Amino acid sequence: MGRSVPLWSILLVAVCSLLAAAESREVVCYYGTWAVYRQNGGGFDINNINPALCTQLVYAFFDVGPDGSIVPSDATVASGQYNMLAKFSDLKQRYPALKTIAAVGGWSATDKFTPMATNAQRRATFVRSAVALLQKYRFDGLDIDWEYPTDKGVFVQLLRDLATAFAPSKYLLTVAVGGTSFEAINRYDIPAIASIVNFINLMTYDMQGDYGVTRHQAALYPGSAALDNSDYKRALNAEAVITYWLSKGAPASKLTMGIPLYGRTFKLANPSVDGVGAPVSGVGTKGPITQEAGILAYYEICSSPTLTRKQYDSAQVGAFASGGGEWVSYDSVESIGQKCNVIAKYGLGGGMVWAIDMDDFAGKCGSKFPLMTALNNCVNRNGGVAPTPAPTPAPTTARPATATTTRQVVTTTTTKPATPGSGVFVCPRDGYFRDPRNCARFYRCYDGGRQALFDCPGGLYFNEAITACDWPYNVKC
Repeated sequence: MGRSVPLWSILLVAVCSLLAAAESREVVCYYGTWAVYRQNGGGFDINNINPALCTQLVYAFFDVGPDGSIVPSDATVASGQYNMLAKFSDLKQRYPALKTIAAVGGWSATDKFTPMATNAQRRATFVRSAVALLQKYRFDGLDIDWEYPTDKGVFVQLLRDLATAFAPSKYLLTVAVGGTSFEAINRYDIPAIASIVNFINLMTYDMQGDYGVTRHQAALYPGSAALDNSDYKRALNAEAVITYWLSKGAPASKLTMGIPLYGRTFKLANPSVDGVGAPVSGVGTKGPITQEAGILAYYEICSSPTLTRKQYDSAQVGAFASGGGEWVSYDSVESIGQKCNVIAKYGLGGGMVWAIDMDDFAGKCGSKFPLMTALNNCVNRNGGVAPTPAPTPAPTTARPATATTTRQVVTTTTTKPATPGSGVFVCPRDGYFRDPRNCARFYRCYDGGRQALFDCPGGLYFNEAITACDWPYNVKC
């Protein structure tokens, strides 16, 4: 039995098509390929990805070989049983507007970059293998995730060599950086990096520190004077990171704000003291699916039977939850909305997530991909454009499994409530309703009568029974 087009995906296309002349922003999605191994409902393959939620999809990770060549970090995932590289290439074919990026590095590759980058021969091998990798699997670019460079000049030289080799094919070159001023000052020549790369992905997370108390791992703003009682601690928030990089010459349009789709956990020293700044006795218990102490995926947090006391810190902007002697800080739909306001305030290039496989992709707690959807809706509301799926053949005797959409400019109008009998559509209540005079259009009604008008993608009708755009033969119109 086939499936109709989900309403949220149609609305996403509609929202992302509005004001198309305005500046587009990026949604950079890292995908930790080892997520395919997770058990208990957490296994995440390429098929679980909704490409409409990303403008850049990043394959994490590739490794650096002893001779400087780029090699898969896990051959079983890359080309063996799971065949991820072929699937990534196929995804690019089906969604040509999606930019696919190969990421090299990660925490486990820390000690492999320096021997390569400091040796001219190995560095040249790295650059050649990068070009070959991008060509073979039709990647659009390369992301360097070196955690962390110890020599600014060596890092810049590596980036220059890559950019020179990429220029003929116009491949993208991006970097993921530890962004706080205390990290950046010794690691990055910011003006030089900014002049070379296309995007700088700021890792504005994992900033909780180890101070014996609970802290937000990805706060937007600094905490209280008592909590953030030093210059270093006052630098552990996203706005401080952003303003530092801007002050050192990084163009706002090249910066993306990192947003974690996971939480950092602690064991509370006293379970009855569970606010921000509460004493802790260690990192939290590993999750039932991610199986890593101190970390929980968002889907583990929202579905946890013990983390039931959920709170929100409007000052620092971050959610936290506690229960069973454990405490976790994480990003919620609300905090992501506020972070989007800061992205807009500083004119940043967009938002970046680690990692798409840690969102509630299966809808355990409600709708699927709630955090990714929230990021798209707010980052792209001022002109961001979702990737364009390649068109599928028209339905014949067999109904296709899914209906994909093509990009279109969707006009919307927002109106005051109409008077019954005036010939204008009147919202009966909040919700979604088909246009009585055009089966391919539907209204979103909200705020007691206000409305926005949307068009279904070409050839589809709005099905009120399932509140989704559907094939015409399923709609009585």
